[in-house]
Parts: sequence; C-alpha cells; structure tokens
Amino acid sequence: MTTIVCDRKSMAADKRISGDGVTFKTAKIHRVRGALIGFCGNPEQALQFIEWRRNPGAKPTFAEPSFEAIELTADGQLLWWGSEMMAIPIHDKFYAIGTGAAFALGAMAMGASPKSAIQIAARYDSATGADVQTMTLGGKP
Repeated sequence: MTTIVCDRKSMAADKRISGDGVTFKTAKIHRVRGALIGFCGNPEQALQFIEWRRNPGAKPTFAEPSFEAIELTADGQLLWWGSEMMAIPIHDKFYAIGTGAAFALGAMAMGASPKSAIQIAARYDSATGADVQTMTLGGKP
C-alpha cells in the first residue's frame, strides 16, 4: 500500500503506487488551499477526494470506498479523513497512515523527521517504497 506521516509542520510519503500487477511512482501529497493532504489506498478515489477539498461542493460518492487521508491544515491542525469523508481531529503531535504506519510512528516517537520515518518504514514494510516525497506548510502552491 503505502505510508504517509506528518507532524504539525510537514508531511512525507513514499511515492509507490501498486496494483493490478503494475507499480509506478507518483505524488501522494497535494497542496490544497494552504493545507497538505496525503493519501493512501485507491488513488483514483483519493484524487477525487482531493479535488473535492479544492472545490467544495457535492461530496463524491463511491460504491466501495477504499482510501484514507491525512490533512495538515494551514494553521497546523491534523485531520484524518476516511470513507465517510468527515474530518476527525487528531490531537497527537504526529500521525501516520498506511501499511507502514506503525513503523513510521515508532520512528517519529524516537525523534525521526517525517522523511526519515518513511525511510525507516520502507526498510520494514514491503509495501512502502523507498523514494520519498516531502512537503512543508507554507511552501510553493
């Protein structure tokens, strides 16, 4: 699957997408109106969700939702989004989603940066790719 991790200033993700016998690299973190949104799961559904966050209107509906996302708001709040597309605030200093989340959280608990946490997760989770994307709040749109 993947691993996405963030603290209250930045977000990191592996770039691997795999499914239906193919693997390729792509961005999993997107800047949306000053926030950072990282996703795991079905990339097509996740990108529809991100587009909805860019242009609020009717929520997209999915027969079988299969994605989750973390949003790091412009003011440093962490939000978890699931299949019902309702924001759930996260009160922890950092958070991770995806198959390598436990490894990334352990690394962050020991003081790793989000980028280092993804690199550590990739060593122990075969579904997390080694190429890392990082973004920081306040960066380029």
